[in-house]
Amino acid sequence: MGADRRSGLAALAAAIGVGIILASPAIGQEINGRFDVGGRDVRLICAGKGVPTVVIDAGMGTAPVEDLAWRRIADRVAETTRVCLYDRAGLGESDPAGPNLVRTSADASADLRAALRAAHVAPPYLLAGHSIGGLNAQVFASRYDEDVAGLVLISSTHPDQARLWLAEFPAPSPDEPSAVARVRTYLSIVESDPSLNPEGLDVAASNAQARELRSLGDRPVIVASHSPRWRMEPDLPEPLAERLEQVTQQLQRRFLLLSSASSQMVAPSAGHGLPHEDPAFVTESILRGVEAVRSRRP
Repeated sequence: MGADRRSGLAALAAAIGVGIILASPAIGQEINGRFDVGGRDVRLICAGKGVPTVVIDAGMGTAPVEDLAWRRIADRVAETTRVCLYDRAGLGESDPAGPNLVRTSADASADLRAALRAAHVAPPYLLAGHSIGGLNAQVFASRYDEDVAGLVLISSTHPDQARLWLAEFPAPSPDEPSAVARVRTYLSIVESDPSLNPEGLDVAASNAQARELRSLGDRPVIVASHSPRWRMEPDLPEPLAERLEQVTQQLQRRFLLLSSASSQMVAPSAGHGLPHEDPAFVTESILRGVEAVRSRRP
């Protein structure tokens, strides 16, 4: 994710998941390759030893295998347990799904599961998903419940967020600030137009898939939320921007209902781009999930 200092729709897009791709140093890996997921290859690397295996799913447009911040976070996690990074279809060295093919979170989840199986990385997994990667993690948990040890939702997309954000906007008026009109229009079409995001994701279908996740029982869910001081669109009038962030924080707390063993961490100052703005916070949230899973095991 990018930093808070964005203008126009770039900051709003960050709330749905646009990543920063950077060169990465070499780290030691147990697994490093491209794995067949049904006629296409997906890039996957894993390092470290121990259970549970942490599987990281990054924000939209981000290839974590090539992302410096995610690689450094993975290095820290690998000191404690096994951790895997994978690039979704069309990102990094992963093959595209196909020309002009609209994808959903269920498709991404199926690719991830197939790649992990091809690499002989056994479940259960602690899924750590940032932004849209958190939406994918929710869908993975719903579709492949037996493979999931728990979730770490890092400033995760909530399936109801665009609709509830839009409900906070006043009715259009001729003299309203241009930012209000611009963001209202964006929110009204973002779920129905896959061309508005860099991965061609059908957001509406993916949101519906995520709503299928009802409960993880007593498996750990760590909700790692960005600071309430963050503003998705700096140009919006403050009263409206504040209400939108209040909605976001309420939705973050709603994730706690997914498990009887849930807990929340809130970043003191970092915004939605937590892996790049406060990687120590992200590392701590993942390791808290690892500890919670291990303490639950018989």
